[in-house]
Amino acid sequence: MTTRLTRYLSLLFLQRLVVVALALVALLGVLDALSNADKLPAGAGFEGQMRYMWLRLPALFDRIVVFAFLLAALLTYASLFRRNELVSISASGISVFGQMRTLAPVVFVAGVVSALAIDIAAPPSTRALQAWLGAGALQEDAQTPEKLWLSDGPLLIELSSMQKDELSGITIFERNAEGAVVSVTMAETARPADGGWQLSNTSQRRFDGDAPREMSFWPSPQTPDSLQLLLASPRDLAISNLFALSEMRGSGSRPSGAYLLWALNRILLPVTAIGFLFLAVPIMQVYGRRSNADLAVAAGVAAGFVYMVVDGILKTLAENGSLSPVLAVTFPILVLFCASLWLALDREVRK
Repeated sequence: MTTRLTRYLSLLFLQRLVVVALALVALLGVLDALSNADKLPAGAGFEGQMRYMWLRLPALFDRIVVFAFLLAALLTYASLFRRNELVSISASGISVFGQMRTLAPVVFVAGVVSALAIDIAAPPSTRALQAWLGAGALQEDAQTPEKLWLSDGPLLIELSSMQKDELSGITIFERNAEGAVVSVTMAETARPADGGWQLSNTSQRRFDGDAPREMSFWPSPQTPDSLQLLLASPRDLAISNLFALSEMRGSGSRPSGAYLLWALNRILLPVTAIGFLFLAVPIMQVYGRRSNADLAVAAGVAAGFVYMVVDGILKTLAENGSLSPVLAVTFPILVLFCASLWLALDREVRK
């Protein structure tokens, strides 16, 4: 009986997860393509729009996947209620916690598969978008820096943009041993060369009394690949790259904690999915009129929105370096589990 119920509920949940995820990604993809149509090259047309939507799919899936798990769990129980199967499950002696245990394995596996899919698909699609439209196409909000800053020994470098392997709008600030700026070199473009970057159309101003010197080469360990990683949003990078960048100090426009934040966020995605399952199961323990199930679904959606708002605020603070990334990721999940267990205990007591 338990094995058959597990298979039935797991299949029911997976069906709704696939439908909800596809619907949310399609809706968000259309809205995203319309709002960013000005970023496409002139004459891109319908084919360009479809290409943009295709390359944005992994990133959009990452944005909605957790909410899709909540909606799928709520809709699964709404189906059970409408077929009067929830009454049968409860009458057979399966408690709220038993129902949680029944669905937890499939939710965890689906969460792991989702995290792996994002980790595999998001980085190449991000690189393809950068190569096609430039780094500006990946700037989704005000938190994304417009320019990239690098620190290479005594040099501070400001980069305006990167198109394929060519940099443009380069400003190099040279500092002395005390940290004071002694010269500013501006270059129109830079291309990769052995041991650094070849600069073109340069001009220099000095503040130490020496005559301006021609600087045609910028020695640097940075490569086109490493700069693409630093220009991309941390959320769109692979976990291995996120951990590597989190150990860097002094390079990039973001605090190193921003990379650790999104690495932990992706690793804990299956745990967050289980937390939403545990939230949905006790909320949907409703009986009687059909409208009760609709109200329960609405309550679950509202709880999910509250979670996402709080989670987004904490992540924004962590990205800015104002909050520990570990705390920003784990605190909302702990609160989610505590609230879910409290609701489950309350439903069991009322029975």
